[in-house]
Amino acid sequence: MSNVTPQNNQPASDGSLPVVALILAFVVPLAGAIVGHIALNQMRDGRIVDTNKSLAKAGMILGWVFTGLTALVVAFYVVLIVWLGSAGYDPYM
Repeated sequence: MSNVTPQNNQPASDGSLPVVALILAFVVPLAGAIVGHIALNQMRDGRIVDTNKSLAKAGMILGWVFTGLTALVVAFYVVLIVWLGSAGYDPYM
C-alpha cells in the first residue's frame, strides 16, 4: 500500500476575474489590465473556465488603452504647465 492520494478531479470554477477585469478597466485602468492578464493566465492553466475569455481580453486591452491615454493626458498637462510657466504666464493678473 502506498500513501498516494488520488488527484482532485473537481471541474475548474467559473471565476469572476474576467468580469472584474472589464469593470476595473473603466474605473482603474492599470488594475483592469493586470487583472485581465491574471485571468487569462488562470484560464490557460485550467484553474478557471475559459467561457469568459473575451471579457478578460477586453478588460486587458481596454485597461492598457485607457492607461496609455491617461499617461498622454498627464504628459500634455505637464508640458502645458511648463510652457505657460516659461512664457511668463501669470493667472492672477
